[in-house]
Amino acid sequence: MHLVSVLLSLSYIKVTPLIIPTLISIGLLLKYWRQVKDQQIILGFLLFAATVGMFTQYWGITGLHLFTGGFVIWPVLVLLLGDRFPWPLAYPLTFIGTLIPDLYDAGTAADWQNSWFFDVGGAGFRDELFLVPLETLMAAAMLNKFGIFMRKRGYFSRRMNLEKDAYPKDRDRRAR
Repeated sequence: MHLVSVLLSLSYIKVTPLIIPTLISIGLLLKYWRQVKDQQIILGFLLFAATVGMFTQYWGITGLHLFTGGFVIWPVLVLLLGDRFPWPLAYPLTFIGTLIPDLYDAGTAADWQNSWFFDVGGAGFRDELFLVPLETLMAAAMLNKFGIFMRKRGYFSRRMNLEKDAYPKDRDRRAR
């Protein structure tokens, strides 16, 4: 009986850090995805983030390491796009962009060893699948506030004043 409880507690430690972000990601995607104005562009960036993760991964002595492109991409898009891209979506998109390379490399490691599928999320609450989406969400929230602050002052604005010509009629438009 004691052995069963130990095995259940070990599986809880390894599975919970993967289940919690999955449920959070599904909830946030269901709530905010319809608010995205440029969904095809966002999916293209998600594909790019996953590809960056797959091509920058390597196995070290402590396990799998990869560069999570979503950590940079989603907060910058939140800053630049403003209300066209809700900042809470940075969490699920980073999670998906990190999960795809992690699953790919776990399958690759299983193929190398000619064995079963390798573990995903094995570092528990210190795993990249748990921490990187949280860090990205915090960065996106801060850059969202900064973007609102800057847009009030005229930066990152998509609206232009086209009432006047940029060059007066009597001036030469060529560079001097």
